[in-house]
Amino acid sequence: MSNPFVRFPISKLIRQFEQEVETVINVLQLGPLGVVEHKFAEAEMDDARATVRRAVENWRRKTALEKDSGRSEAVPSRNA
Repeated sequence: MSNPFVRFPISKLIRQFEQEVETVINVLQLGPLGVVEHKFAEAEMDDARATVRRAVENWRRKTALEKDSGRSEAVPSRNA
């Protein structure tokens, strides 16, 4: 068996570790303005509420259609 450290010297491992630590530090550092707080405008809030409302209505409509189609397949029509 060959020793893995012979092919990949300790100095390269240490340098790779240093580079990974530098990357983590750079990612975690705040930008020049620090944390930027976003205040949502009233129009953005209204758009978000409307989107959620439409999604819920669509979900309810789809659920009702699936229920109705499931019942119509399982239960024979009274007119038949």
